[in-house]
Amino acid sequence: MQCKSCHTPESHTGTTFATWWDRKPLSELYQFIVTRMPKNEPGSLQPQEYIEVVAYLLKLNDMPSGSDELPADSVALKKIRIETAKRN
Repeated sequence: MQCKSCHTPESHTGTTFATWWDRKPLSELYQFIVTRMPKNEPGSLQPQEYIEVVAYLLKLNDMPSGSDELPADSVALKKIRIETAKRN
C-alpha cells in the first residue's frame, strides 16, 4: 500500500479525525476508504487490506483494541461506533 505517499498521520488523527468520524459507525469510515482509496485506483485493494487501514487509523487515534479482529464486513462494522476523545 502506498498510503504514506499522500497521507501523514497528522492529517488523520486528533481533532481532524474526530471532526469527521466521532460517533459515526465504523462502517462509514470503511466505506469511505473503500470507495476513495487508493486515489488512483479506488476499490482496488482486498477487503482485508482495507480493514487493516481502518485498524491502523483507529490505532493512530488511541482507540482500544478489541478481543476480536475487525471484520471486513460493512454490516458487522455498522454495530461498532467510533468514539473519540475530542482533542483541541
